[in-house]
Amino acid sequence: MEQFEDFFTAFKNEVIAPDEYWPLWRSVWDSCENFTSYFGGDIAERDNVLGTIFSKHAHLRSNFMTSEENLKLLSLGDHVNIFRGGQQANIAGWSWTLDREYAEHCARSGATDNRPLLAVVSSLTSTAVLAYIDKDGISELIVDPLTITIETGDYGNIIFERL
Repeated sequence: MEQFEDFFTAFKNEVIAPDEYWPLWRSVWDSCENFTSYFGGDIAERDNVLGTIFSKHAHLRSNFMTSEENLKLLSLGDHVNIFRGGQQANIAGWSWTLDREYAEHCARSGATDNRPLLAVVSSLTSTAVLAYIDKDGISELIVDPLTITIETGDYGNIIFERL
């Protein structure tokens, strides 16, 4: 988590050059697994900070992805179905996938409460996807969780399944 702390300090001090920002943030993203732990479990603070980070230099965000990932992002249809596996405490998050089976695996392997949960968002506008990452053939879609909460009502096609 030290890499995130260093990045976040540099981010707050505005010392990262725009052309270095997105490649550096990708390196940090790939090295960190649980951003919530950095914020002491405060999901609202995590989402506020990550939302601010993903908003900075948005016109250069394509530099967060490889050229192949950019092509995959651009090739998504107008609407996508996305999945996220976890448990009640962490079902709202930034990392989603197009692969239902992978999300179910994540739900089962990460549910410390022995109650795995699968979030399914149908017909999400693909413009809500901030980035596409290909990890060993598995898609990771970065989506601000505030755009797909039931409370916002932005997307009504959200269901949760107990596995």
